[in-house]
Amino acid sequence: MNKKGEMMAGLGIVLVMAIGVIAALAMFPAILGNIGVTTNTATAWNTTVTTSGTANATADLEGQELITIIEVKNETEGAPVDYLGADANVTLTECVSDVTTAKSICIQGMNADWVGVNVNVSYIYGADGYIDDSGGRALTTLIAIFAALAIAMVALIPVLKSDVLNFK
Repeated sequence: MNKKGEMMAGLGIVLVMAIGVIAALAMFPAILGNIGVTTNTATAWNTTVTTSGTANATADLEGQELITIIEVKNETEGAPVDYLGADANVTLTECVSDVTTAKSICIQGMNADWVGVNVNVSYIYGADGYIDDSGGRALTTLIAIFAALAIAMVALIPVLKSDVLNFK
């Protein structure tokens, strides 16, 4: 092969490598941006919510996966009375939302005393899209690592196969 043909082949390798790396780097932030949302929990402290207008109906809270209930108290009484003991009049559970028809965290007043009442709720939750399986959360972080390795391989393999690094 002549020198011009070798130069054009080398230019083709560099162009394919550059386009591949640029395309991969454009998608990489989208991968990294979703890892935190799907694997991290959040805490809602003293969130005021009004229970539904009818007994045993639910009202939606923020989040999708209920991790831990910290405290539920009646806002009008002022004293931090926890209503989750044996005499619980309110429940905080995961449910299918009546509004969005998606999995959500709901609060439900169990009797007429809890209809339309302002309640302070503190709980730890997983946001929308949270992966509730620990194995799935571990694999999510591995996706970013393997994506970075794939970008490096797209950049390095054509260079190593060609004689670009062979200095004579």
